[in-house]
This record gives sequence, C-alpha cells and structure tokens, in this order.
Amino acid sequence: MAPPFKILIAGAGLGGVTLAVLLERAKIDFELFESSSSVSPLGSAILIGPTAMPLFEQLGLLRRLQEISKPIKTMHLVEESLKRIGEIDLADHKEQTGYDSLVTTRSDLLQLLASQIPSHKIHFSKRIVSFTANKDEVVLRCADDTTYQGDVLIGADGAFSKIRELLYKQVAKKGILPRQDAVAVAADVAAATVANAAALLDDGSDETATAEAEGEALKGGHIHLVGVTHALDVEKFGALLEDESRCEIVVGTTLPHSWSYFTVPGNRICWSVNMEIDDNTLLEQRARCVDSSYPPKSPPSPTPSSLSHLSFSSTESGQFTTAATLGWEAEESNTIAHSLLVSEECRTFPLPMGGKLGDLMDATPKDHMARAISEETLFETWHHGRTLLIGDACHRMFPNAAHQGATNAIGDAVILANLFHDLPLASSENLVELFKDFHADRYLHAKGQMLMNRKVNRILSGQTWTESLMRKFYVRYMSKVYQHFCDSKTLADRPQATFLPLVESRGHVDALPQKEHKVFGADTHEKH
Repeated sequence: MAPPFKILIAGAGLGGVTLAVLLERAKIDFELFESSSSVSPLGSAILIGPTAMPLFEQLGLLRRLQEISKPIKTMHLVEESLKRIGEIDLADHKEQTGYDSLVTTRSDLLQLLASQIPSHKIHFSKRIVSFTANKDEVVLRCADDTTYQGDVLIGADGAFSKIRELLYKQVAKKGILPRQDAVAVAADVAAATVANAAALLDDGSDETATAEAEGEALKGGHIHLVGVTHALDVEKFGALLEDESRCEIVVGTTLPHSWSYFTVPGNRICWSVNMEIDDNTLLEQRARCVDSSYPPKSPPSPTPSSLSHLSFSSTESGQFTTAATLGWEAEESNTIAHSLLVSEECRTFPLPMGGKLGDLMDATPKDHMARAISEETLFETWHHGRTLLIGDACHRMFPNAAHQGATNAIGDAVILANLFHDLPLASSENLVELFKDFHADRYLHAKGQMLMNRKVNRILSGQTWTESLMRKFYVRYMSKVYQHFCDSKTLADRPQATFLPLVESRGHVDALPQKEHKVFGADTHEKH
C-alpha cells in the first residue's frame, strides 16, 4: 500500500531524477517539474565513481550505464605548452570496490534515469514562480498559471535554485535566515546581474557602480564553457578508438584558463574550458569586450544599491532571476559570462591529442554547448516547513573533472528516499524530524566533500605557484600507499536504497554499513 502523501520535486537534474526513480520503486506518489522542454542536453561529461555503482546495480541499470559509458583508468595533466605534468591513477578503483569509474555525458545519464519514470509524472516546460505552504500542504504555481498540490516540496533545481530563493524569502521575513545564507543569496543576485548585463553600458548609466557590481559578483569565481561534440572522424581523432575514456587536462601557465576533454561512446568528445576570475582578469576581459564591441547593448543592470540590506529582489520582468540565469545555459547569449570565454584566443588552445579547442567547438551543436558561472557555497538553511533542498541547491560545488557535485546529489537522493520510505505520515511534526535527520546525515558529509573538492580543484586547475607545486608533488611523488588511504575513505561510502535488495560489498575496501535512521522510533534499516 502506497504511503498517504505526495512529494513534489522541482528540477530534473541528477538529484531530482534519481529521487524520482527511487520514489517510483518505493511506490511513493510524486510529481517532477522541469523548466526545460525536455531532459536538458546541456552540460558535458559526468564521471561516475564506484560510490554510485551499487545503486545502479540495485535499480537493474548497471549494464545499461556501462553501455552508454567508457571506463576511465587515468587522468592526464599537462601544461599549456603540452609538457607532461603527470597522471592521476583511477585504475585501482576496480580492485578496491569491484567497480570501474565510468564516464558518460550528463544528457545520456539523465535520459537513462528518466526512462525509469512514468511519463505522466514528469512535467516539462514548468517554470516555478512561487509556492505557498501551511501545516497541511504545499502548493506550487508555475509561469503558465497552473498549480500543483502536495505534502512535501523538494528543491533539486541546481546551484542557483529558484526554490531556495523563494524559500529564503519566506524564512527571511520571519527573521530567522542566517546571515551567511542571506549574503550568499545577495551575491547570486549580483552574479545574475553580471551574467545578463553588457560589458560596458553606453546608455548614461552609472558605469562605476556597474563595474563595482561585476567585481563583487565575479571576484574569486569561475566561468565555464562546456560542450559535447557530434560523432567525429576517428581517423582525425584516434583517441576515440580506445576502449577507455581518454581524459586530458591542460592547466594554463600564462593564461587564466584550464581546459579538458573526455572521450565517450558514439565517437564523441566532452570538452570544457574554465576561467578563473579575479579583479585584474575581469578588467582585462571587459576592455577586450569593449574593443570588439561585444556584447551589444542591453538594458541597464541593477547597481549594488539594489542589493542593500541583503536584498533578494529582482526586476519585475524576471530578467535577473538567478535560477534562469546562472545554471547551465545555451551558449548563444550576449552576456559577459559568454564573452569572457567565447573568443579567438580560446579557439587556439592546443589539445594534447592534436588540434585546437576550436576544432571541438566547431564540431559541437549549438544546443549541446553551455556556459555557467560557478560559486562554491555550503548553505546553512536546508529546510523550512514542508520544503527541503538537496544537491547543489544546498551544497553547490565547483564543477571540475572529479564531478563531486553530481555524486553528492545522487547520494542525497538515496538517503532521502530511504527516509521517505519509512515515513508513516507526512505530518508537520514528522517532516521536521525527517528533515533534521537528513541534514544531520548529509551536512557533515557535504562539508567534507566540499573540502576535498576544493583540494581537487586546486590540483586540477589551480594556477598559483603554490598550486602548481602542490599539483606536481601530488601526481609525481605522493606515495601510492597514501593515495590508497585517501581513496579508501571516500570509496567506502556507497549508499544503497534500503527498500530494495542490497548489493553485497565487494573489493578490498568494505562499504560502510547502511545508517539506521530512527526518526520515528522504528529500526527498519538493515546493514550490509
């Protein structure tokens, strides 16, 4: 018998779709809402480590996942001169866990998971504009004036979550939003301003104020451009013939860029270029934009005064709405975020396998190319009332070749589905306990993963002299024993759905036992 409650999920990214698949298997009623018209083709490669493999095996999807992926054994690091730095070895993952690490495209992985969800439970082209909640229910309102009612709302809508924005407005009105969360939301609004604004506005607006807003929004941030090519000529790109995914990461030494690529099935290449932003880089790039008369004029952007008192407000037209601006977006856009990356300079970046980055750009359909501004934030407020945030909506991470954000979103979905399976009734009191249990389980985990992701990011793309030394030391001199020790701590966390037959632990690194959640006084979870 199905539990007597319904869950509304906002966002058909990895966290939202994985949660929907698990709720379907647990026979829990749900509806999934996605602002795009279909499962988004945007994004690039996804590296799925062994920590997620037991779940795919439980779902009967492991073989299909392997069919749309390539195993990855090594990540090669080189300087922009193409001088070899060293390698990061992933070959031992099979011995340690019984599973290879796999590389596929974000789109292919989402399509695989979405195929497990009844079509009538996924609503596309549903841009959520507001929600209301009381002690008994939550109601979503979409831009097309449709409304949907449920018992719980899950915000799984990404790094610049609309649900988080709306939730924080409600919490802030009650005077209980932590200052650091308020500051983070204000920074999102500033970043949205930058993403939509022209580099310099020749319309009589306050140029100094605009520059100040840009500098505040992008200081210490990253801008990414990613894509997935169409099928390529294997005679020109011989790496496509290799059974394993070829991953090569180029770290700029004279440029504020790093770029990388993975080969994936279908004779395609997933590529990415990352630009670290500091004040000097921003000024240089803004000058280049002006010299090239790009981008064209756009309406004046809000100045920092609109962000005073940690305001969350955006324009009435929604032009600066964070959820619609800073996630993965189509590449064709007259924005600063676009102009910082799409240039003749980027097209000339050399590839270790031969050719230039421009060759991959030219082979990428426009609707398979995307860009985003990224920030790293561990939010304090994950839930309030009947609403809970998961994935990047509550712990957003810098995207890099390790793809920790995707792995953690899947882990969130597994733990939350286990909790919902044991929920007898979606009363306000029960939801408070469930949300607290989820936060207690995942907050410290996310914090640890973010610290690790930050270190990985410095190794893979950091460009200071200290980061360069650290990178060379790690890939050349760090002992395999220490690397195995570090891996074992991460690879031991392989969460599974406790309401499905458990997969036995494999490899030399034993999986951690499934945590026993005793939210409702019931000891219902087995160990493995």
